[in-house]
Amino acid sequence: MESLVDLIKMYMLVAWRRKWYALATAWFVCVAGWIALTRIPDQYEANVRLHVDTDALLVPLLRGLAVDTGTASQAELMQKTLLTRTNLKKLVAMSYPEVAEGPEPERERLSQRLALAIQITTAGQNLFTVTYRDSNPKTAYDVVRAASTIFADNQADAARVDMDNAQRFLRQQIASYETQLSEAEKRRAEFRTRYFNILPGEGNAPSRLQMARDGLAKLESDHADAGLRLEAIKAQLQNIPQFLSVDGGINIVTGGVATTLSPAQQQLFEAERNLKLLQLRDTNRHPDVIAAKKLVEVLREATPGGSLETTGHSISNPVYEQVRLQIVDKETDLASLQSKIGVAKTEVAHLEQLAHDAPGVDAEYARLDRDYTIVQRNYNELVGRLEQARIADAANVSTDNKIRVVDPPQLPRVPVAPRRPLLISAILFLGLGAGIGTIVLFAQFDRSFSGPQVLRRRLELPVLGMISYVRGRQYQQIWAHSAAFLLAAILLFCVYGDLMIRATGINLVV
Repeated sequence: MESLVDLIKMYMLVAWRRKWYALATAWFVCVAGWIALTRIPDQYEANVRLHVDTDALLVPLLRGLAVDTGTASQAELMQKTLLTRTNLKKLVAMSYPEVAEGPEPERERLSQRLALAIQITTAGQNLFTVTYRDSNPKTAYDVVRAASTIFADNQADAARVDMDNAQRFLRQQIASYETQLSEAEKRRAEFRTRYFNILPGEGNAPSRLQMARDGLAKLESDHADAGLRLEAIKAQLQNIPQFLSVDGGINIVTGGVATTLSPAQQQLFEAERNLKLLQLRDTNRHPDVIAAKKLVEVLREATPGGSLETTGHSISNPVYEQVRLQIVDKETDLASLQSKIGVAKTEVAHLEQLAHDAPGVDAEYARLDRDYTIVQRNYNELVGRLEQARIADAANVSTDNKIRVVDPPQLPRVPVAPRRPLLISAILFLGLGAGIGTIVLFAQFDRSFSGPQVLRRRLELPVLGMISYVRGRQYQQIWAHSAAFLLAAILLFCVYGDLMIRATGINLVV
């Protein structure tokens, strides 16, 4: 702790003895820095804010159809579009007419400087700020205004190019999708033709296999119902008497000349005539012909020998005969259903064998149908977008809505660089730091002692005594030197204050 106190005392003594060197160093650094600062010209900044529809025509026309791969910065794209060689020549001609008429090397250097100095930054959604700095405020204003004018003019020509490119691109894509759609339709049709029997129909209609299964199930159900109805009629026939009792005897002869026919004879006559008509039209193996033959045989059994005779007090029951005819009809229907069931079972077995031999047909057809649906949807979407582009082209859509000046450029009045108040203060602190550094430098070479204790500790010898400093005429000189030093330091800060007032433009009214 004592060594630290001694060190502080030593630096304070050195600072007091070398105060003029430290102040001179501070003055030199500050004056040199402030003079250099005055030689830096002021920079004036002009800017214009634009609202630009950066989406090219291809983007809205293809939105939802393709992945947006434009990951580049919109500001970089704007800068590359604006700062082309052709646009820079126009910019030099509009902003620096004297340079545009001068030698080519000077124009080239100015173009390169403009390309580096003009900055385009994003200020929001589709909002861009074009900024330029120059020592001449009028030049900065002219450059920014010319840049916005050139960019707006270029958009008029770019709109037509974008429209043509969009339509050409859409036509190419439509042609490509037409080829893909045709190939997909061909593959789909060939696959459907090959597996027509086991694939579902259009619009989720059941397949032929499913229809055959449903038909077989319906035939089996109808066969079961017909069997039940036949059994019910047979049971009913058992309760009906075959003959009816009458009071007198009646003889009816059908082989002779008779004028009246019994109901059974009439039914037999109609059955034979129906059989002859069916034989003229169908073969003997036809189910209807077979059924008609059975009916004739049954009716003939009811009238043996071609006559129906009743003796005594009984006669054939017509209800019984009618029920027997119903039984014959039901047996015929049952035989027909049985024949149809056999055919249906054969067809179902054949279709099931086809389905078993071609596994994965449904999945493959679903994949083909999915690919076809995707291609068809994109094709229809592209056709609609092309029609939209044609309508927009026919309507002669202007580009006024693509670029719009939101904040027009203004002639700058106040410089934005260099930041003189901050730099003036920084130079002052740098000068003060240089003065303190001078004191530290002198302290490194100082070999004096700040007191008897320091002398005793460093020499490790006893100190016998100390001579006090006697103040005399030099006392006034010390005070005069101190006052002069204080005035010089105050003057440095006064100069700093004056420079700050001038830099900030503060007017002091007394």
